[in-house]
Amino acid sequence: MTNKLTNEVLAFEADHVWVNENRDMLLRRYVDQWIAVETRQVIASDPELAGLLSKLPDPAYTCVEFITHEPLEMVL
Repeated sequence: MTNKLTNEVLAFEADHVWVNENRDMLLRRYVDQWIAVETRQVIASDPELAGLLSKLPDPAYTCVEFITHEPLEMVL
């Protein structure tokens, strides 16, 4: 079980890295939209987060990011 979880977390992290490395291309295709990425591929997009989440069978380990030209403020 631990190996499966480790692999899922590593894949999740790799997808976030892929999004950051491909932000320019993603901005051209998905500006001001939420995207879901699995295995370095956009599997769904929607301008609304709720709409995107409703398209995902299991969003728990899916990379979800908002693609915009504007800098995002993160509140932790």
